[in-house]
Amino acid sequence: MLKSFLDRLNGQSPTAPDPTDERTAVAALLVNAARVDQDYTDTEKGLIEAILAHRYEMAPADAEALRLEGEEAEAAAVDNFRFGQVIRDSLPEPDRVPVVEALWSVVLSDETRDAQENEIVRRVVKILDIEPRESVLARQRVEAAMKG
Repeated sequence: MLKSFLDRLNGQSPTAPDPTDERTAVAALLVNAARVDQDYTDTEKGLIEAILAHRYEMAPADAEALRLEGEEAEAAAVDNFRFGQVIRDSLPEPDRVPVVEALWSVVLSDETRDAQENEIVRRVVKILDIEPRESVLARQRVEAAMKG
């Protein structure tokens, strides 16, 4: 109860998503990648939910709730650094590469790729401390999966 009171005093909602949670951080990055082109579609929302459901082995309703948490965290964030840092600190490198694949899936889902989307992925790759070549390979795997 005291913590809740202190959180409200500090302007924090007790039900606000925890941006230090790896799941929320991944959801927020995916949402950011979808929103960067100013066209956040239902298709992208569904894809994000499918990615989260698969990655975290959760029911569709739980994946939707996590996406909504990611939307809230992303909207409140100044930039992606904090989310990337949480993921980098929470996961070993081999487990961070699928996050990059997920980002590429969202970016490529509308079949267009603009400079802002490329920049988002590039920055996240750098924050996650992943070699740029791994990002290229991740993108190629996603493109191949989309064709097949």
